[in-house]
Amino acid sequence: MAEVVKKQFKSKYYILIWIAVLSLIFMGMVEYGYVTGGRPFGNWKVHLGLVPYVAWLVLTYIATKPKWFIKRYNPKEMFEVHRIVGIVSVILVCAHWYVYFLKALKSFLGFWGGYISLVAMFIALIFAVLYLSPWVGNMAKSVSRKKAIWIHRLNLIAIIAANIHVHGFGRLSKMVPFLPVFDVVTYALVIYYIYWMFKQK
Repeated sequence: MAEVVKKQFKSKYYILIWIAVLSLIFMGMVEYGYVTGGRPFGNWKVHLGLVPYVAWLVLTYIATKPKWFIKRYNPKEMFEVHRIVGIVSVILVCAHWYVYFLKALKSFLGFWGGYISLVAMFIALIFAVLYLSPWVGNMAKSVSRKKAIWIHRLNLIAIIAANIHVHGFGRLSKMVPFLPVFDVVTYALVIYYIYWMFKQK
């Protein structure tokens, strides 16, 4: 009788490495922009919002289950990490919001972009925890999975709104190469995700 060989997948924690590397790249560009603009190094308050943003980008891309990803990683294991990273990201965004409380009021785009992003993110998170995870027992059965997934896709709105939020602040909106790279990565992902959604129909 032939022995069944279990496929070996790469570690599910690779997702953390991707987030860390991409975060460091963006953080480096932000710090470069601040230092060349005359501000000191170490703008941790900004990074409290930047790191979860990068995490959203990575998680959103993984949600499309690209072929190269499926071949190398166990989707079930990766989505377990996806849930935890999503929750940690929300905590970091709340911390970012707290340290900048009311300071964004001076910027229309900064305030409303951040506000819409935060609301969309919370709704997406709540539906993900209640209806797309095994953590709450039978509650997941009270709403169709398809409907819950569509509501969870409010994360896409959160990403776009967060991008607009960044454009609302003078220093950040003028940083090169940060902002061009930030926009290209963001909207390339948004376009790809929308294409993927319609392709699923």
